[in-house]
Amino acid sequence: MTIVYAVVLLVGVVLLLVWLVATAIGVWVEGWESFDPEARFGARGRAVVAGALGFGMGGLSATFAGWPAGLALLAAVAGSGAMALVSRLFGPEEAGA
Repeated sequence: MTIVYAVVLLVGVVLLLVWLVATAIGVWVEGWESFDPEARFGARGRAVVAGALGFGMGGLSATFAGWPAGLALLAAVAGSGAMALVSRLFGPEEAGA
């Protein structure tokens, strides 16, 4: 099960880096405003990226702490939900909100 958490964490990190680069391009390059993932995917896309990071980190942390597989999976799901919630609460405000 450890490989699942590691792969999801790796995918989350790659998505986060892509999100950061795409945001920079959308903000700094004239005419590329639509490339900004915040404008394209908004809070839902941000929550998916954060959820992937939280799932991987929670699962790996619990697994390496010696927790049973069921509890590690529960920790991964809790980490995913917590990170998604944090991305909603502390992320940029929605347009028109």
